[in-house]
Amino acid sequence: MITKNEERYLEQCLNSVKEIADDIIIVDTGSTDKTKETAKRFNAKIFGFKWVDDFSAARNESIKHAAKDWILVLDADEVIEKKDLEKIKNAIENAESDLAGFQMEQRSYISNFFEGALKNDSDFELVKQYPFYIPNHLVRLFKNNLGLEFRHRVHELIEDSISEKNLKYKKIDAVLHHFGSLKDENLIGEKTEQYSRMILRQLEENTESARYNYQAARMHLGRNDFSNALKYFVKTAKLNPNYKLVFSEIAKIYLGMNDKNRAVEYFKKSMKHNPENPSPANNLAVVYMSVGKFKEAKKILDEQLKRYPENKALKYNYEKVLENLRYKSNI
Repeated sequence: MITKNEERYLEQCLNSVKEIADDIIIVDTGSTDKTKETAKRFNAKIFGFKWVDDFSAARNESIKHAAKDWILVLDADEVIEKKDLEKIKNAIENAESDLAGFQMEQRSYISNFFEGALKNDSDFELVKQYPFYIPNHLVRLFKNNLGLEFRHRVHELIEDSISEKNLKYKKIDAVLHHFGSLKDENLIGEKTEQYSRMILRQLEENTESARYNYQAARMHLGRNDFSNALKYFVKTAKLNPNYKLVFSEIAKIYLGMNDKNRAVEYFKKSMKHNPENPSPANNLAVVYMSVGKFKEAKKILDEQLKRYPENKALKYNYEKVLENLRYKSNI
């Protein structure tokens, strides 16, 4: 892992994985608190690294010092449940020879409900019961000595390097519980500014990257700068119309501008480019409902529920449509 001033979270992180870690390697980018002292208590190997506004550079420095067969990459504000340690061990022991790594779910919690350290396994019961998190899937467990490297200054990934080498990875049912969004507001503000700086810098270095334009759009959206967010989402769509749900993002901005006709137009585009994802269609149905077009909404939801009968969002909106149609028929 890479660290800087992580004394509050590091101990619980290392406690959560000490049973399966043969080596703990920490690249520190300038801590002034007790991060290093905490790491030493776990017999970690600590290396200094000058920060160069590039998370991948720091990650790749940490990989250089790894001597074991497999690498597990963590943030200091992440923890893994004990039951998931077994899943990680089983994945490694039963890995096919041509498999480069494993993708895990990262759950970034976004509620102050989780303030305070997790002390023992029972505290994870709260985590499992509380739904306020943002899910993401990342390859954080991978073989050593394959020449793999992280890519991108910010929101760094090893996946691109795996693809470049025509290797493969697969998902395992193990979770990284991430508490970065629960830090002190001043620290979050500093991190946001740091990320914004790096997002803009890597965009300057590669203006034709759909990924970097998309990240710039998300950054401006977070600042409620809808004009610039729209500008960069549109550029993303031109570069790669299949990049994530970019047309849905454009539609949502038009919704925020109360331009529902344009929102409908772009949700339809999103449906066309993402036929296997029910989200754009569900959103389109909601827009139709908001303007009283319940029959149009019902038709869309009927089609989607045939394909995704257990989708909770579709089922919820379908009930709303039926309620409104019944109400109108009784007037």
